[in-house]
Amino acid sequence: MRALLVTWAAPGHLFPMVPLAWALTAAGHDVRIAAPPACTDAIVAAGLPAVAVGRPVDLKSAGNREDFKAWYEGTWPAGWATRPELLNDAQARTLRAATTRQTLVADAMLDDLVAFTGTWRPDLVVHDPLCLAGPVIAAVCGVPSLAHGWEVGTVTGTDRDPRSGEQLPEYLRLFEKYGVEPRPATGTLIDPAPPSTSLGDSLPVRRVPVRHVPYNGPGAVPPAPTGPRTAPRIVFTTGVALSRTDTAAVTRALADMLETTRGMDADIVLAVGAGQRALLPPLPDRVEVAEAVPMHLLLAGADAVVHHGGAGTALAAVHCGVPQLVLPRSPIYSETGHRIAASGAGTVLVGDDQHPVTAAPALAGLLGDGPHRTALTALRAELDALPSPAEVALHIEDLLRIPAAV
Repeated sequence: MRALLVTWAAPGHLFPMVPLAWALTAAGHDVRIAAPPACTDAIVAAGLPAVAVGRPVDLKSAGNREDFKAWYEGTWPAGWATRPELLNDAQARTLRAATTRQTLVADAMLDDLVAFTGTWRPDLVVHDPLCLAGPVIAAVCGVPSLAHGWEVGTVTGTDRDPRSGEQLPEYLRLFEKYGVEPRPATGTLIDPAPPSTSLGDSLPVRRVPVRHVPYNGPGAVPPAPTGPRTAPRIVFTTGVALSRTDTAAVTRALADMLETTRGMDADIVLAVGAGQRALLPPLPDRVEVAEAVPMHLLLAGADAVVHHGGAGTALAAVHCGVPQLVLPRSPIYSETGHRIAASGAGTVLVGDDQHPVTAAPALAGLLGDGPHRTALTALRAELDALPSPAEVALHIEDLLRIPAAV
């Protein structure tokens, strides 16, 4: 079988699909990863064949800025990603505007995708839920399409109006352009999230569980610490994606993180992306910088992690049995934090509660024994009970025979 995986951004939207891409390849299927040229290096670094498609889109200039104010103001309710009826009017308007932007990205990708699939005919399309080009190219090719969620807090119903639940006109126009019947963007979702982190769906979604296998990019195993451990080891990260787009936010987050541990007897590891060490200010003696180390390797010897709410970091921490303090800087990161907090495996602080005065005792509470340790054990057992990517790949043809939710 020929499987075409499609995404629009790396690393956050690519990485969750990599283990399934490996599994499909190992099962003997022919795999290609199609994405904009900016994603090519990340795809190739994962050992997968990349197909560059699309032209650049200036998302910052797309749409009315007023429509996006709610993204930066106020607190979004826990569960909004799968239950948009929880949003207020301003938040619903922002979510709709965000989807409109994604249709621009899809439109920029589709002509190249049509040209590629004209000669390399896929039997299946797997796409991330925000890559709306995925279901369209599957319809053009007349093959099944499966959305692939990120590790926790996946947004579903990305093709629909948050209020009416109807498919958006701009999404439908993508299908009209190529003369094919519309289909739902997340009718079937391959879902790596533990079931206990789900808050339910208000839109039709058929979820196919798959075990989370950590992939946070390539890298070497960090050297083991020398000598006996005398203090807890705490890992901090603001995430690679955030640091690429908002250096001011990273600077603020870094200052808050260091203030949170002021006076604490702990060894601090600051995880940054490749080439970012030089951007850091002078750091205290007990702060070690880990550059371009895959998060699941870095967390293996940690006692806690403080992070921005990245879904990959969140489940890598669960996989490694590390409690987490989530300090999200946007609604999608808050959703990740709420799901982790609901499971008992960590704590999320939003808004003014992220101040170091509040964050410090929250972090200290995660370093000892407590209910979060029991919750972590249960959540890890829940992960381990899910079918592996290899099992999903082995039975992928059976999976395709079951109709998607509409």
